This record gives sequence, C-alpha cells and structure tokens, in this order.
Amino acid sequence: MRLFRKPSPIPTLLCVPLALLAAGALRSVLLARARAAELLFHVGQGGLEAVAGELLDGRLPAIFVAGPEARALLAVLTVCGGLWAMVSIVGLLFRRPWSLAAVRAAWFTVVFVALFRTFAAFAAAGAVGEAYKTAFPDADDAAMRSFLLFWSQFRWDLLAILLAAGMLVLSWRRRTIDLFAPRPARTGPAAGDEIVESIRSGGRDPSYRRSWLSSAAVHWFVIVALPFLWALRGCVEPYLVPYGRGRPRVTRVMRVVKRKKKKRKKYLLSLHRAIIWDIPDLNESKIAREVDEQTQMTPVADRNAVHGQMGAGDGTKGGWPDGVPGGKIRFIRLEYRGRDWDDGMDGRSRADINFLAFLKKEVPFPVARKSESHPVGSLRKYPPGFAPPFVYMTGSETIYASRTDRKILREYLLSGGMLFADCGSRRWDHSFRGFIKSVFPDKRLIDIADDDEIFQMPYSFANGAPPLWHHGGFRALGVKHKGRWVVFYHPGDVNDAWKVGHSGMDAELADKAYQMGINILYYSITKYLQMTRKYRRM
Repeated sequence: MRLFRKPSPIPTLLCVPLALLAAGALRSVLLARARAAELLFHVGQGGLEAVAGELLDGRLPAIFVAGPEARALLAVLTVCGGLWAMVSIVGLLFRRPWSLAAVRAAWFTVVFVALFRTFAAFAAAGAVGEAYKTAFPDADDAAMRSFLLFWSQFRWDLLAILLAAGMLVLSWRRRTIDLFAPRPARTGPAAGDEIVESIRSGGRDPSYRRSWLSSAAVHWFVIVALPFLWALRGCVEPYLVPYGRGRPRVTRVMRVVKRKKKKRKKYLLSLHRAIIWDIPDLNESKIAREVDEQTQMTPVADRNAVHGQMGAGDGTKGGWPDGVPGGKIRFIRLEYRGRDWDDGMDGRSRADINFLAFLKKEVPFPVARKSESHPVGSLRKYPPGFAPPFVYMTGSETIYASRTDRKILREYLLSGGMLFADCGSRRWDHSFRGFIKSVFPDKRLIDIADDDEIFQMPYSFANGAPPLWHHGGFRALGVKHKGRWVVFYHPGDVNDAWKVGHSGMDAELADKAYQMGINILYYSITKYLQMTRKYRRM
C-alpha cells in the first residue's frame, strides 16, 4: 500500500469539500428542530401560526413530522455524515483504485441525499402554500410564499448537487485516474476529459452547444438567482438560543470601596474668652463615627469574578436546556423611519460591538461578533419559538412608525419578545413615550422596583438600573403584561457607556452599563424560552 507518491492538489479538491459536507450533514442533524420549525414560518398575517397545526395536519411529508420517518432521516444523515468524513480521510491518505471508487460512491450518495431532501422540501412548501390559501382565500401571494420557503430549503441542496457533479467529472479525468492507479496503463482522454472538452469547445455542434448553454444560463437566472435576490429583501434567520445548562446567578465576589469623607472645618473666635464658639457636633461621637464608616462602604463588583455560567438548568457550562445546539447570542436592532435610529452603532462608536465583546468574555457559549438591524416588519417573519428574545431600539430624534409596524411590534411583544429601549436625548424620550402608548394603549410605562427580578440575575443591582445621563428621568421604566416585562425603557442612554471611550464615563460605571444589558438579555431569553416552549417540541 502506497502513501503519497507526489504532491498533487487533486485529492484535496476531491476530499476536503466532502469533509465539509460531512460536517454540514451532522450539523443539520443537530439543528433538526430549528429546520422543522421553519416549515411553520410566518407565512401569513393575523395568526396563521395559531392554526398551522390543523391546517398542515396530513399534508406534510412524513419526514417533517415527529415520528419514525423523521428519526430514520436523521439516522441516515448521521450515517452519511460519518461515512463522508471517513472517505475524505481515506482519499487523502491512500492513492489506490479502491479509494478513488470510495470517493466517487460518496459523491453519488451526496447527490442522492440532496435530491431526496429537494423532493421533500418541495412537498412541504406546497403543503404550506395550501395551508396559507386555506387560511387566507383572498391572498394572491401564496405561490410566491411557497416558492420562497422551498428556496430557503433547496438552495443548499442545489449547491451540493452542483458541487458533486463537478467532483464526479474531476474523478473521471485521466489525470485523476492515473494518480490513483498503481501502474497507469491506458492513455488518451477519459470520460471526464471529454465532458470538459465538450463544454470548453462546444462539442461536435458548437452552435447547438452555445444555444444550450445560453438557455441554461437564462433559466438559472430566472429560477435560481432572481428568487434568491428577491428573498434577500426580507429573509431572516431563525434565532437559535445556545443549548446547555447554566445557573440563574453568576458567582460574584464583592470588594468594598470606602469613600473618603471631607473633614469639617472648625472656627474658633478666641481661645481666651469665656465663650468658645466651637459647638460640639453630635455626629462626632465614637458610635456615630462607626455608623458613618459603615454607611460609606460601597460594594463594587469585581470584574474578574464572573465565572461565565449564565443560563438555566442548574449546570456548570452555561446555556439553556430549551436552546438549540449550535445556537449563539445575537443582538438585533430595530430600524424605523427617523434619524439616528442607529445612534452609537457606527464604526467609530462601536457600542453594539463593544457590548457583544464584553458579553463574550463573560459567558462560555457562542456570541455574534456584530449586531444585526431589521425593519420592524421583519419580526413577523421569524418562526414561532425562534424569534429574537429581545430587540434593541435607540435614537435621538423623532420616531416614525406606521400602524402596521406598531401592530407587528405589539404582536411580537405579546407572543414572548421584549423591547429594550434606550433613550439618546430628551426629544427621543418624549417621542418614545408617545410611540409606546400607541403600541399599548391599554397600558402605561411604570417604575421598575429596585428589587425586581430583572435587577437580580445574573448581576445584582441594589439600587436598580444605573442612572447614567438622565435624558428622560432617573428611573428605569417598563410595560408589564401577565407578570412579564415586555418593554424595558432606560431613560439614561446606556449605549453611551458602551461606546469607545465610554463617553468619558468611569470604567466602573461603564461596567455596570454592560452588566445591565446582560441582565436584560438573560431575563428576555429565559422568559421567552418558557413562554414558547411548545413550538420547539418535536
């Protein structure tokens, strides 16, 4: 058995993409719950998701329904992923005819699995389209919604089929065959060489070949490229909370800082007169001094004392039992009509990036490097149970939002989400109060008590939210619905403390602003997972 005879990029070209597909297959098994949830996409308005179970009952392919067929598909993907990984290693290490045959067989199975998934996705998209037409007979966009849902499932399978076709052609070229043969005997072009030469030169009938290729290019653009570009206008990626087990409270060590008290001046009129004008102060007694020293002790969190075990489930590695393997924390910002909706999020201030970097140091699970911004209308496009647990909103000018956007935001908040509003100016404070009143005309912003749950975990804030710049007041406010905060409003511009340089703020107070953001993130994720658990069950 012979190992590498001479350097050649061909084994790498054949085997490395196969290894990547193996990783993708295993990842799709881990994310099966999220992919199945995409079939219950928000394909309509007015609560189709509430009746999706009845509308889709009996219409979906069996592999998309919890049961033996679905488990069999996951088992097949697991086996294929393992075999592809093994064959990729064999193809890289051994150059024998049997190893080349194994690589070819693996690429054939890639085509088979991708085609099987394509047919299943087509049937599932058709079922969703039928459900949409049943729920909304007057709608005229059922076909487009069905196709976009199919495309969201099919695009990666199409890429795998095209890649496999290219690899199979490469495997049947004379150079590849000779590379894996112990004693090359045959000469002349192989089947793969003829295919490549036919495509390059046009074959026996160049005019026909050019016409065929032109027709294929046009169809590819209309059927594949154009829908893909159309989908980019408003597609969203399901929000996957990291899976694991953590603790509600993060272990912390407190250190005490003693504030210096300014010494009082004494004024003596005269030392030789009968009356001394130095009147003793009752606060100068020994007991009073001890009490004063105790009251001057200020507990401050040690930055290096956080152990990164945030989550639920009483574990030690962090994460949430209702999460999804491979998930990560993302920071979603709301776009709205009005100036400075992205205040502080530019490349110079980097408030969002700094917050995510701080969070990454505090927790062990994956965290996005950059934030994302979506129009308010995109909130309806998330699958039930896989929407952002919270969205962030800030600005320094007037907020303009349509009635539809306000309705979508209200539905998102009442279905488990949370709005983290951060005031950037007095004008924005006035505008936001009117905006949130129009979203919840039956509710009002109320003071959040210092001992509220949101100020206790994972960081403890004895006096409530840090006050910061007071653009709209000194106290954090919120809107509560059925015992859960659906709106958290900080009137003091938290993201100013997140910016590069912390806007001149002391580092200790800037840390408190970061920690306040983490508390809101933890509260929103925990409540959202509890409220939407039924959507993630398979």
